[in-house]
Amino acid sequence: MLSTSNITMQFGAKPLFEDVSVKFESGGHYGLIGANGSGKSTFMKILAGT
Repeated sequence: MLSTSNITMQFGAKPLFEDVSVKFESGGHYGLIGANGSGKSTFMKILAGT
């Protein structure tokens, strides 16, 4: 299981996402969907700790 809470990311004064909390259960299948530039890769990098 992986869980996070209250993740916020911004570039300068522009918020990318605010107060995001997720919980991934073991054995589950998940997808991350969003428009280009919406922060999907950035969010995954934060989860990976890079």
